[in-house]
Amino acid sequence: MTPDELSDRAEIGDVLHRYYRSVDRRDWDAVRACFFADAHNDYAPFYQGGVDEFMEFLGDPAGFGLFDRTFHFVGNMLIELSGDPDRDTADTETYVMAQHTSAADAGNPQRNFLTVWLRYLDRFERRENRWAIADRRIVVEWIRNDVGGMWMDVPGQAPR
Repeated sequence: MTPDELSDRAEIGDVLHRYYRSVDRRDWDAVRACFFADAHNDYAPFYQGGVDEFMEFLGDPAGFGLFDRTFHFVGNMLIELSGDPDRDTADTETYVMAQHTSAADAGNPQRNFLTVWLRYLDRFERRENRWAIADRRIVVEWIRNDVGGMWMDVPGQAPR
């Protein structure tokens, strides 16, 4: 691999890691920065559409916003740069275990603890010397939903 190819792979990997961290920290501006403005997201059956609508979905209490905590754990990451020197594109496949907790309803102290094992399939493009996601599709492998009691507070931290 050439130094330029290694650099491109590192930049693409950084975008992916920034995405997961930004979702977990609810930093929506940083999430948006991982995509081109005309990118398409296919999170079927949960969401399909453009970036603006995706950002609304993330905060929507009927969508992703129903979760009050998330934690993405990234595993295998394959980055394949285009073999064509005139095209600045790459395809990636990333294995992720995403854990989500839903807020307890006012009258119910139970919480849902949802674990999703999935793969993110992304097409990256480099435009104006910037790598970002141009098209994203997820493949959900399986989901586990546990219902539990109250969460324990972390010693030394304010309760959520």
